Parts: sequence; structure tokens; C-alpha cells
Amino acid sequence: MDHNKSRRRLMSLAAAGLALSIGLAGVGTAHAADDALIAAAEKEAELAVYGDPFVVPILLKNFSAKYPKIRVTSATGDGWQIYNRFVSENSSGRPLMDIMYQAEDTVITAQQAGFLADFKTTEGANLSKLAVPAGGSYVRGNGNLILFAFNREALGTVAKPADWTDFANPPAEWEGLIATTNPASSSATFATIASIYQKFGPEKGGEILRGLRKTKAELNPSMGVMATKLQTGERPLDFFNITTAVSGVLAKGAPVDLLVPASGAVAQFNAIGINKNAPHPNAARLLAEFALSQEMQTAFAEAGVYPMRVGIASPKGLPDINSTKLIELDLAAALKERDKILNWWSENTGFKYR
Repeated sequence: MDHNKSRRRLMSLAAAGLALSIGLAGVGTAHAADDALIAAAEKEAELAVYGDPFVVPILLKNFSAKYPKIRVTSATGDGWQIYNRFVSENSSGRPLMDIMYQAEDTVITAQQAGFLADFKTTEGANLSKLAVPAGGSYVRGNGNLILFAFNREALGTVAKPADWTDFANPPAEWEGLIATTNPASSSATFATIASIYQKFGPEKGGEILRGLRKTKAELNPSMGVMATKLQTGERPLDFFNITTAVSGVLAKGAPVDLLVPASGAVAQFNAIGINKNAPHPNAARLLAEFALSQEMQTAFAEAGVYPMRVGIASPKGLPDINSTKLIELDLAAALKERDKILNWWSENTGFKYR
């Protein structure tokens, strides 16, 4: 009972502090509220984070440097595998994960299933319009762009695609050059395939996928593998790739170019979800606020990840996400038709997704 009283008192102090920080937001001062949340988080002293294998290590490296009194454990990997692990833990009554930082589709699904706590950031006034989706029920921590990518040296004089529709009638010289990924295991791939489905419709979009099949495209396990084959020229033309995977290749000076399709690129985001049954709720909220801070968002941009905070430039060498033409994607609607879209993709490409 004493423990519960102490915990409620800490939570009350943290809540009061957060309310005060909202009033001070934007004036650039140190917040007493932050101190209360930090104290509560450091008393919990532990934090379990699940999520994106590229971004979470960057986030935790910076978080642990700033808050060394909080011992952080993490699990990263495929978004749906992580989600299933989270659900299994909660269903067994033994929740371990405090906070997920990963692909938006899994956070939407967890939220709709009632697994997540409400989270209203104190950084709202400092975030771009891309950070909070329609409905405003969760917050995006960083963005990615999905574009055409090709190795200009390996392709040589071979024609490059200018739009998604170019794949409906591919030139013969593309045969054996293209790589793609599985929308059932990759959230970014699902977002892209769902965007094609919603933008062009089942028939015209199906023509694009059937054209991809004509080229004898290779199905790769991840966009990271695609980026490696892109760099070496083994598969010099990606049906699409994501900026987080390609930015590392670009940083090494590989002869790789990115191109925004004429109909638009696809924006894909990592979102923040705090477990409703988090063993360390204050540490989870501290990490969530830290992820959206000026300090961390700047670090994201320097690492080739699109920030969600206003006033921080897009990563060097990548298109500005705020001025890039994007395909409008209703991800929540796409998730309701997930099986239908996956079967549509499979029927038209000839690839199995299970």
C-alpha cells in the first residue's frame, strides 16, 4: 500500500510538472516539470524499449548519454514480429515493454486494440504538421521517404523510371535488374503497396505490379539488403527504397541516385506508443519527450533520419520532406483491408507473402 501511495504521489508530481511545462513551452527555459518527470523516471531506473532496428539504437545512444541512471534494455527488428511479442506479453499478464518506437502501422494497430496509454506531448507547439496525423491520437517521432533508387554506374544508359506507371510497361532492358520487398513483413513496403492501391486503384495499380513481374524482379528480405545490392550493382534498380536504408549507402559515396516519382513519393513514419501497462511509465514518457526534443531531432537529422520538429533541416543529401510531392495514404483504412491488399499484391506479382 505504501508503495502504491508513493507511486501515485510521484505520478501526481509528474502530471503537475507536465502541466506547468505546457505553459512554458516555447520560451526556451528549463522546466521545473521536466525535473519532476526526470526524478520519477530515475527512481524507476529501468526502461524497456521495442522498435525500429535503425532508429531505436540512435535514440537510445543519446538517451542513455543524457540519463545514465536509467538502465535501458531494447528489442529491435521487424515491426510485426515486435508487435506480436508485445501482444503476447500483455495477453499473458506479464508486460515487459514500456514503450514502442516503430512503424506507424503497428502503433495504430496496438492503439486500436486498446494496448496503449494516452500520450500528449509537451512539444506539440514545436512539431511540424506531419508529426500528428489526422485525429491526433498519437505522435510520429521521425519520418522516412520512399523513392525510386538506382545505381547510375551499373545502369549506364538503361532508361530510369520517372513514375510508378512506367512499371506497367517496362522496357525489356529492365529484366533481371530490379529488386523489391515483401509487404507482409515490411511496414514501409506495405505503406508503399497500399499507396499504389489507393492512388491508382486495383486495376491500374495491378498493371504496375504485373509489369514488375515481367521484369523478373527479385524478392529481397529487407530494404537494407536491397540497399546493399544497389550499392554493389547486383540489383541496380529498386522498385523503391527507403531513405533510412539508402542514406548510409549515399554517405559512403556509392553512385546511387534517388528520384521522386512524378505521381509522388510515399512518406512513412515511426510513431511512439506507450504501453498502457508499462512497468516504468515515467521513464517511458521521459523517452517519448526526449525523442521529440530539439536535441534528439537534430541528432536524427544528422543520422539521415527526417525530423518532425520545425526549424530543423531535412538530412543532408535527401529531398526536403515538407516540399516533396507525396501520395496521400490513409493508413488506417489500408490496415482494415490489409489481407485484401496483400492478396492483391501476391496475385499480381506472383510472389508469396506468407
